[in-house]
Amino acid sequence: MTEIAQRARLFVGSYAGLFGLLAIRFDTRWLRFTCIGLTVLGIGLMAHIVFWVAGRTTEAEPIQLTQVEDAGADVSGYLATYLLPFLTVAEPSVRDVAAYALFLVIAGLIYVRSEMTQINPTLYVLLRRVLKVSTNAGWSGYVVARSSLKPDDVIDVVPLNERVRVEVRKGVQKT
Repeated sequence: MTEIAQRARLFVGSYAGLFGLLAIRFDTRWLRFTCIGLTVLGIGLMAHIVFWVAGRTTEAEPIQLTQVEDAGADVSGYLATYLLPFLTVAEPSVRDVAAYALFLVIAGLIYVRSEMTQINPTLYVLLRRVLKVSTNAGWSGYVVARSSLKPDDVIDVVPLNERVRVEVRKGVQKT
């Protein structure tokens, strides 16, 4: 899968919570069902990463962490800034829906073309953390981890894309 396709999957997954909230909030039937579908799709894409990708232990490589930063604060700001404005209208007009769609297209383009990988509330809901890390081998990027990590931890990971690794189920080993 291409880098852009991987990032697009992460983008859809990052908005799964919003689509779920909109499904509850919207009164218009087709909008409600569309949002339910997008919620299920987004959660499914993130569950695929959390359960299937993280289970590929035979492809795992160990990495030793030298720096670790939790991206949770970025997620909090994202929720307040980008998600709350959508929840104000229970029965949006055609113009409202067009504005929402345009916003999502613009946000999607920015997400896919930038380093917003760490901003994914759905991964946090699935009990994972997104950590910005650097390794002793010189790689830096993001790790989707099961728990908090510290510098000098050695973890087994599989690549999701060039900038994102997923911790496999073997857990953390100390050096």
